[in-house]
Amino acid sequence: MRTLFLGLAVMLAAGAAFAGFVLGLALKAGVAASLSRMGADLAAVPRETLVNITASLLTVQPTGATMDAALARSLAAIPGIEAAAPQRIVTTEIEGRPVNLIAFDPAVDFSVLPWLGSRIPGPLTLGSVIAGSRAAGRMGDALAVCGKTLKVDGKLEPTGVGPFDNSYFLSFESLAALAPPASAPPGASAAGPAEPGDARQSEDGKGDFCREGLLPGRVSAFLLRLIPSAKLDEVKFAVAQLPGIKIVEGNASLTASRQALNALLTGMAAFAGAGLLALMLVLSLLFSAIVQERYREIGLLMAMGARPGQIMRVLLAEAAMITGLGGAAGLAFGTALLLLFARSLGYYFALLGVPFFWPPFAVLLAGAAAALLGSALLGAGGAFLPAWRVRRMEPYALIQTPGR
Repeated sequence: MRTLFLGLAVMLAAGAAFAGFVLGLALKAGVAASLSRMGADLAAVPRETLVNITASLLTVQPTGATMDAALARSLAAIPGIEAAAPQRIVTTEIEGRPVNLIAFDPAVDFSVLPWLGSRIPGPLTLGSVIAGSRAAGRMGDALAVCGKTLKVDGKLEPTGVGPFDNSYFLSFESLAALAPPASAPPGASAAGPAEPGDARQSEDGKGDFCREGLLPGRVSAFLLRLIPSAKLDEVKFAVAQLPGIKIVEGNASLTASRQALNALLTGMAAFAGAGLLALMLVLSLLFSAIVQERYREIGLLMAMGARPGQIMRVLLAEAAMITGLGGAAGLAFGTALLLLFARSLGYYFALLGVPFFWPPFAVLLAGAAAALLGSALLGAGGAFLPAWRVRRMEPYALIQTPGR
């Protein structure tokens, strides 16, 4: 009966651990996607830029002022900054409509790609563009810009930020490819004379982008995301020391929410580790009682020639077998918990806008194997100290132990 209850206890622990691991990964991915949609914590812009603050700091207002892209290294070196995502904003006309082209770096971006609603599979290639939710163009459409063609490869979901929803997003390489060569005569675009519907914007915001092109190595803004433990005032002070830069602060409550949620996830992981440690202590106490009940049998085995190492291996193997079988039953229990969660709380989180992503199958298999191995090691670890104590006792002392 005691062995049965021990197996049930390990089953509950292993099932809860496996289900918690899978659900933690799923919710972490969903929460990370939701937090990414909150935008940046800070924005570094040229000092003369006028910025319209929105609830989510996803981009800045169109501006002709720019700064050196090499400042990215200086910003990334500031303690507390996790990522610095550059953006270049150019006001254009496409088919007679004034729009914004926003160049970004997909490798470090955290404000554009999280809003992707639909996307043609594959990376953002040269000549492809992502349309904002209210920008004209559907998936696969072609846009004429400066005599060249941009293909709409993605569409963003509505954000509620006007300059963001009405813009088109492309890589810095695609934006540079639209500009004419430096030797091109005035009035010539990258593919010939400017035509109606081509983009129009120069460095100062007043000329013709298709004729004059872009100065290389310039950006309109750096969107900054802070690490959870960063102190906002210290980071703002450090960034403000860079020449020609003005700091724009986003919604402070969103930044605090992101940092609090990261701290909460870390605390949950620490609490789970403490629970496993407590279970190991309980198992050690239980196996100590089991070994003491078997002192006479162990003494007889040792008197008949069993070596202390063999006795210890037998006790550890028995403990690992019991808890391992409990772990196998725990996998079935954990799977039932996962299915129940997906049909109840998972649906509720989806209504709140927090997506639920199942981990890859390889990760699920690794989690199941870790649960089985952890269950067996938990039993062996709990029985190690009692087994180590009994192997050092003399056979006659074990045999003469009063009945328990």
